[in-house]
Amino acid sequence: MQRAFKTNTQEPDVTTLANLAREWVEVGWRHTPEEPFNFRQRLERFYDWSSPDTQFFDDFDKERRVNKTAAQYAAIWDEVVPQMKQLTNVLVGGPRILVSGDLAIMSVQFITSYVTADGDTGQAHTLSSLVWRRSSDGWRIIREHGSGLSPQQH
Repeated sequence: MQRAFKTNTQEPDVTTLANLAREWVEVGWRHTPEEPFNFRQRLERFYDWSSPDTQFFDDFDKERRVNKTAAQYAAIWDEVVPQMKQLTNVLVGGPRILVSGDLAIMSVQFITSYVTADGDTGQAHTLSSLVWRRSSDGWRIIREHGSGLSPQQH
């Protein structure tokens, strides 16, 4: 279910952002033998790489770093994801979106299925809160906070 402060002028933004969220989750974060993962190649178009006011965090990062740039954030994932045999994500429901002018806030849940280098399989349920900002290049993520959820929170 998509929620937003809707006006006729914001409806196209909500649709655009919902589509971006699905691509970000299900395509951008995919790693398979046929489609190896490289953060910048896969996700560059979703993130703001040049603004000084960005911040990215995911509790999957064992060091729990707060990253001030997309490049710092990319370095974490470029180290972790390619070591896996496979990683795929499926959006749970639709993103919850609030749009105000050139900013949008989004909550999105997804299930990650993975195969480790040792062949172990598993799943993780994640809630990500995102702030997107509209620029001349379109909508870009300027804030991200990802947290793992317990299986009971599905």
